[in-house]
Amino acid sequence: MSRLIFVHLMPSLFEPAVLSGGTAVMADILRASTTITHAVSNGAKRVIPCGTVEEALQIRKERVNEKVLLGGERGGIRIKGFDLSNSPDDYDALTVSNATIGFTTTNGTKALLRSSQAQQSVIGCFANLSKVVELLLQKEHAVHLICAGTNGAITGEDVLFSGAVVDRLITADSDYQLCDSALIALNHWLHEVPSKTSQELETAMLKTQGGRNLLKLNYEKDIKTAAAIDSVPAMAVVGPDGIIAG
Repeated sequence: MSRLIFVHLMPSLFEPAVLSGGTAVMADILRASTTITHAVSNGAKRVIPCGTVEEALQIRKERVNEKVLLGGERGGIRIKGFDLSNSPDDYDALTVSNATIGFTTTNGTKALLRSSQAQQSVIGCFANLSKVVELLLQKEHAVHLICAGTNGAITGEDVLFSGAVVDRLITADSDYQLCDSALIALNHWLHEVPSKTSQELETAMLKTQGGRNLLKLNYEKDIKTAAAIDSVPAMAVVGPDGIIAG
C-alpha cells in the first residue's frame, strides 16, 4: 500500500486532527527549526516551546534548580530579558550544554503547538535533512511536512525544505503518493536548487521573504547556517508532553 506525503504550506491550512496516526515534521528554516536542531546537537537537555513570552518567563520561575535559558524572538529580534535570540549561533555548546531552554518565536513555536496530534513529531531543517529522511523512510504511515510560514503567509524556504524531503523520499522509495502541495513543493525545490548544493540553496533562500527579512536585520550569516545541508547530524524529537529533546 502506498504511503502518503502531505505538505501543509501553513499551519492554518490544516486541522490538527488530520495529523493523527502520521509523522509530522515541523520546518521553520529561518530560523526556529534550524536553531532548535543546533541547540539539541550542542547538548541542550530540553527545549520547551512556548506560545507566549509569559509562558517562557514562567519556566524560569518554576525550574529554579535547573540551568534555564530563555530564547526566541519577536519581529526577528531577541526578546527583552531573554538570554538568547533565535540565531543558531547563539546556541553553542558552551552556552546551552545541559540547559533547559524556554523557547518562543513568532512562527515556529505556533506551528509546533499545532502539531500535537501526530503520532510522532520531529524538527526538520536542511542541517539535519538526511536524518529526517532516514526517520521517515522507516515509517509506514503518512508523512506530514509542516511549513511554519512567516507572519501568516507562505514562505519559500520552508517550501524548499519540504520539496527537498519529498525529492529524497521518492528517490529512495517509489511507493509514495504525493498530495498536490507536495508536488508543488517538489517542483519548487527542483527549479530553485537544481544542483542540490548548499551554495545554490543559500542563493535561493536569499530571495525568499524570510531571507529578505533577515537581511534587513543583518542576520545574513544565519541564512548561510540554515543552508548548510547535513551540517548537524542530530534529531530533535517532540515528546508526548510537547517538550523537545535529542
